Amino acid sequence: MTPVKPPLGDCQLCRHRKHLFPHTSKRDGLVRNLCVGCHESASLAEERGGFLDFDQAVNHGSDEDLLTWLRGDL
Repeated sequence: MTPVKPPLGDCQLCRHRKHLFPHTSKRDGLVRNLCVGCHESASLAEERGGFLDFDQAVNHGSDEDLLTWLRGDL
């Protein structure tokens, strides 16, 4: 039996065409299809209390959280 490869598609963060894995955000509960690199970055960002993307920072964070995300401090 050969292993099944994850589906190919456009990563929802970096927009590159790669194999995708589902990532469920702890902050907003959304499932995003991410490549391996973005999946790891997203997991680390959430563990540090950061946001995955601009929409998440705007909709679920304070003004200070948004500024932190824009500066790339986390």
